[in-house]
Amino acid sequence: MTPEQRRRNRRTGWVLALFAVAILVWTFVRANLYGVVG
Repeated sequence: MTPEQRRRNRRTGWVLALFAVAILVWTFVRANLYGVVG
């Protein structure tokens, strides 16, 4: 793998990680809001 490919792979990994964390946080916040409403 060339350094450019490794850099692109690392950036893609960070994007996927941030996306996964965002989904977890959004689900957690939504569950808490529904818990407060319920």
